[in-house]
Amino acid sequence: MARRSSQEWQSIIEQQEASGLSVADFCKQQQLDFKYFHTRKRSLLKRLQREQIRPFIKVGTLPISNTVMELQVGGARLSLPLNCEPLWLAQLLKAVAA
Repeated sequence: MARRSSQEWQSIIEQQEASGLSVADFCKQQQLDFKYFHTRKRSLLKRLQREQIRPFIKVGTLPISNTVMELQVGGARLSLPLNCEPLWLAQLLKAVAA
């Protein structure tokens, strides 16, 4: 029996799926070992899943120095540090809008 590459097994698995035959019937027709077909299919699926998983990228935060955000409404301007609490800012905006 000739040794098949991963690409050949991928093609065989795709042929089985497209054939409409059960794995058992397809293996019988193609003279393939049923258990070995499943072993190859499982290993190819695992490899494809590993390839689809992207590695994590380490991210960090920038140090906050005297960086501010400015809000301007009409003629009024408000400068706040970037590290102010979002909930507090939301409450302030609601109060100003009322």
